[in-house]
Amino acid sequence: MPVTLNPSNSDPKVFKVAAVQAEPVWLDLQGGVEKTIKIIQEAASKGAKIIGFPEVFIPGYPWTPWANNFVVTATVLKEYQANALALHSPEMDRIREAVREADLTAVIGFAERDGSSLYIAQATILPDGTIANHRRKIKARPTHYEKTVFGDGSAQSIWNVVQTPYGRLGSLNCWEHIQPWFKTHFYSQHPQIFVGAWWPAFPPGTGNSPYIVSGEASSRMTQMVAMEGGCFGLACCHVVSEAGAEKMKLTGFPWFTFPGGGFTHIYGPDGSTLARADDAGVEQIVYADISLSKIDEVKTVADIMGNYSRFDLLHTVSHGRNWAPVVYNDGEEKAVEERIGEINNFAAGAYPPT
Repeated sequence: MPVTLNPSNSDPKVFKVAAVQAEPVWLDLQGGVEKTIKIIQEAASKGAKIIGFPEVFIPGYPWTPWANNFVVTATVLKEYQANALALHSPEMDRIREAVREADLTAVIGFAERDGSSLYIAQATILPDGTIANHRRKIKARPTHYEKTVFGDGSAQSIWNVVQTPYGRLGSLNCWEHIQPWFKTHFYSQHPQIFVGAWWPAFPPGTGNSPYIVSGEASSRMTQMVAMEGGCFGLACCHVVSEAGAEKMKLTGFPWFTFPGGGFTHIYGPDGSTLARADDAGVEQIVYADISLSKIDEVKTVADIMGNYSRFDLLHTVSHGRNWAPVVYNDGEEKAVEERIGEINNFAAGAYPPT
């Protein structure tokens, strides 16, 4: 069973969040959709109101280019692209319907197919089944690893916090956790909870691998964002079995040991561990009971978007609009103004009921 460090208390505002540590159905779109729905149903049966999934859970994170030459990689990537998930598709409609039936909010991580290109994408789906936010990881790793597979996210992907019935929910993919200017924009949207979606990663130093690619480092990045932003953080990640490693051509790569890859944690806004997975090689949903009132305790001490800032000395200028190849009319200004108005209303004290 997962290790839970914060049992429920008498606070009437307490609700349950869930962080997924699971193995994808590798290179199988339909199987991945089925498994995602089952996980959503299980979390709902346990009373979860928000659930977060790993990075590109459908159809799995492709470590393959890290571990192989191009000839081997190409055989996997052809199948990978064929099993990626389109945003507007019957498969996504099935996931949306499952979220609606479960009456929770889900952040789904998936390899998005748009035409003939792939992106590391997240969709935040509300309890009524609507997609409140769709975004793409703003930068695939500039070396050949992720750039072999994925394109960079579109400009509007910097808008990654939305209002839900249980608070303002944000989403981050992998090393977006360590991009300072991107995080400043993230914090300016006043997230209260966020899903940090991650790859499978392994113990520090495995096969002389760099510490920064370890599961421990990845989890600590989510913990740091929770502390910086004063928000609850869900680090969600993959498990890789021996069969999964063989499917993705990872067997023998010295950085990995199988089964393994998991490091799921849930962090409080003070950085404390609220719950964690108890085994890196086992699938489990990790739960924690949280209350947004905890955020005030932290931000009274240090609110980096308020009392612990000096924006007269340092500030960030963001450009959050993406130009299409053909533009027929320009409605973007209104959309941006509406989003900024929503954020400003929240900052002025228009908190949702919890």
